[in-house]
Amino acid sequence: MKKLLFFSVFSFALLYNCLQAQQPPAQAHVAYLQQFKFDKTTRYEDINLETLNYTGSPYVNPSFLAGGIYHNNRLIADDVPLRYNAFVDEMEFKPTFETPDSESSALMKSPEVDVRIGSKVFVFVPYQGGVEKGGYFEVLLSGERHDLFKKYNKRFTPEQKATTSMTRDVPAKFTENPVYFLVLHDGRFVEISSRKRNFHNAFIGKEREIAHYIKENKLDVRNESHVIQIVDHYNSL
Repeated sequence: MKKLLFFSVFSFALLYNCLQAQQPPAQAHVAYLQQFKFDKTTRYEDINLETLNYTGSPYVNPSFLAGGIYHNNRLIADDVPLRYNAFVDEMEFKPTFETPDSESSALMKSPEVDVRIGSKVFVFVPYQGGVEKGGYFEVLLSGERHDLFKKYNKRFTPEQKATTSMTRDVPAKFTENPVYFLVLHDGRFVEISSRKRNFHNAFIGKEREIAHYIKENKLDVRNESHVIQIVDHYNSL
């Protein structure tokens, strides 16, 4: 069972400032990260990610990439080795790039803490006010009226053992099944259908305009850049 560690917002910022004042920047950076680590999930139900033979990846970025950690939109740690495990919905980090991947930890989950990995920005959204069932979303578009979020869903297919001498074992597989959400000005999430005939239904009050815009510009609702374009246009209506 994972450790459940909770820190106040005041302590979160205060500790970092104290560490910076007392130690060289590099040492303070490492010491700070160690204060906010969780035991990452290596086993999910009967799936052990460390010993499993599989294709695809449970990660959005399999390799650790340099990123930043923000608290209330303020950068508090930069050039942190980070990767997002979408299968178990955890942000993993290491103190340094030289640290073995097996020694990485999970970052604390908080709606006040955002994460940037490369060019991708992730926010944590609680569920019914709680962290336990909340999740990470990538911010694809931050508009004046509505935002566009992406939820990375990793679908898992168990391995299949050979049934005869003529067949071979098929390894387990992770496939990506992303879901897009229109985030309204009041904070409500509206799932955007991946089906062309239902896609425009998410754009309440402007369904006809959006359907016309898609047809007129020959847009593919399964193309992420086109989805961003459509939401950007929706914000202009």
